[in-house]
Formats: sequence, C-alpha cells, structure tokens
Amino acid sequence: MPVKFSTNNALKDFYELGGITNFPDSLKSVLNYIQNDENINNVKEAAYLLATAKKESDYSLERYESDFLCGKVGEPYKNQPCDSALKYYRSSDGKKNYYDLGTDKNGLPYFGRGLIQLTGKENYKKYGDLIGVNLVEDADKAMKPKNSYKITSEYLNRKTFKYVDSNLTQARKSVNGGTKGLNDVNSEYNLWLKVLEQPEIKFKKVNQTKNQRIGFSIMYVLLGLSVVGFAIGLTYATRTK
Repeated sequence: MPVKFSTNNALKDFYELGGITNFPDSLKSVLNYIQNDENINNVKEAAYLLATAKKESDYSLERYESDFLCGKVGEPYKNQPCDSALKYYRSSDGKKNYYDLGTDKNGLPYFGRGLIQLTGKENYKKYGDLIGVNLVEDADKAMKPKNSYKITSEYLNRKTFKYVDSNLTQARKSVNGGTKGLNDVNSEYNLWLKVLEQPEIKFKKVNQTKNQRIGFSIMYVLLGLSVVGFAIGLTYATRTK
C-alpha cells in the first residue's frame, strides 16, 4: 500500500533537525518517488530507503563509483568516467578488476552506479529485468533518475525491508555485505523516522500512488468539463429549435 506525506515539510524538518546533503534537488525527487512506490508500505521502510540512499550516494540519483577522482562529486560524465576512475576500475588492489567481470556495449564495466550504487553484471541483469530496462547492454541507464530509484526500491524490497523491524544490523548487511557504515545508516534512519513522524508531515498509507491520484483528478476534471460541454450544447440546441 503506497504512502503519502508533505514533501516540502519533510525537507524543511530534515534540515532543521540537522540533516545535510550536497544534492537537495535529488533528495526532493527521491521523496516524491517514494510516494509513487507500491513497495513502500510504512514509515520504517521509507526511512530505511532514505538512510541507505544517504550512505551510498548522499541521495544522488546520478552518482557513480569513485566520481570524486574526476573532480566535482556527483557530476555525471558524458561518455565515460575520467582516466583516474577507469584506472581504479581496472585495479585489483584490494578488489577484483571490474573489466575482468564483463563490460557493456560502451566498453564500461558494471561499477557502482545510482542511488544504491548497483554493482556487478549479475545484479545489472537481475534488477534491469525487474524494472524492464536492459542494464547489461547499457550500464549507464542505471544512473537515469527514474531507473536509479526503481533499482533501489526493488533491491531493498527483496533483500532488506524484512529486517527493518527487528534487525538493523542484518538490514545493513543485506546491502553492504557487512557492517561497514552501520552506525551512519542507523543514525540517518532514526533522523528520518523523527522527520516522517512529525505531525505536519501528515505521513499516512493511501490506496493510490501520487501519480494515480493525479491521474484520477485529471480524469474527473475532464469528465466534468465534458458533461458541462454537453449540457451547454444541449441547451443551445434546444433554444435554436
């Protein structure tokens, strides 16, 4: 069951309670995406998605792994990352050489991309299939904002949300494979719980997503206009007889 809340009030309270991000526009988009997400059923799931997004990408839907090596953090590349990042992907110092694990049609490996930093060809295949996008052919599509959010939602819905009620350590392990960043994620999670539970946020479950509600509103307006138009036409026709 989808959820509904005030995006603007959530952002206001987030900053007032000490929340920070270098990507405020992207965070606002994530909050709106959450309200169009049928995988989000309660405040804890929403808060944990946001906490994970903070740790993995600082809420940026367009981040890529080691972007800090290429200058401004969070700035998308045009064709490929800078040479310093590419050298990192080829490195086997403390990790596997990403190029040895396969590349897409552009010759780029499946390094971390997007809100949750999706990594590895197998994951690109699995979550690409789930969202209906061929990420194996073109891995950069994982950084398209809508795809980036959907990947995060599908991943957490299958791997993580089941632990949020009772085991935050296991929830973090389901994302990271270990407990790296556990305290940071838990701290951000508690911050978002506090934000989303504020009365002015008006967080609640609803029967339809935000887009569905907008669609029905437009449909009713158009239906109303057509009825009015028909009535006016009928009145005119009657008067001219």
